[in-house]
Amino acid sequence: MPVHRNPPPRSSTARRGAAKRPADQPSQSRTLGHLLREAYGRLQSRVYDAVAAAGHPGLKAMHSPVLRHLPSTGGRVADLARATGMAKQSVTYVVEDLIELGYLIAQPDPDDGRARRLRYTAQGQRLLQALVAASEEAEEDLAAEIGRERLNALRDALESIAAGAPAAEA
Repeated sequence: MPVHRNPPPRSSTARRGAAKRPADQPSQSRTLGHLLREAYGRLQSRVYDAVAAAGHPGLKAMHSPVLRHLPSTGGRVADLARATGMAKQSVTYVVEDLIELGYLIAQPDPDDGRARRLRYTAQGQRLLQALVAASEEAEEDLAAEIGRERLNALRDALESIAAGAPAAEA
């Protein structure tokens, strides 16, 4: 069995645009995963602030996986658990919170008497519209910050990764 070794770490000057890491900062804080989480956190904060200002102050980051994966036509907790990779109990907790906030309603599933079918309420539909609008606005803000060309390149790269497409030739 071949032994896979990690390549030697590149210096901070070898990373395009990377700032030198302070000596007291953990080395894992500049990994690609960390940087993606930081960028996502900034976008998420902008979106949730805008959504709260649009009349949805109870929305929290924990609601994101359910809102991101529940189709506009509705769905079941078990399907959400599979789609999100979360435990069914965790999804149920988030769903119950969204029901309490008035964004979802749970009804008996006509295809499975043991399951509940989740549907968006009218308020939930307005929330989805507010989330999309806030996301588009946050993306425009980011384009103004880093430039449209760089944002388009980032978006294209992330779309390829999400689709599992092979890397483009440079």
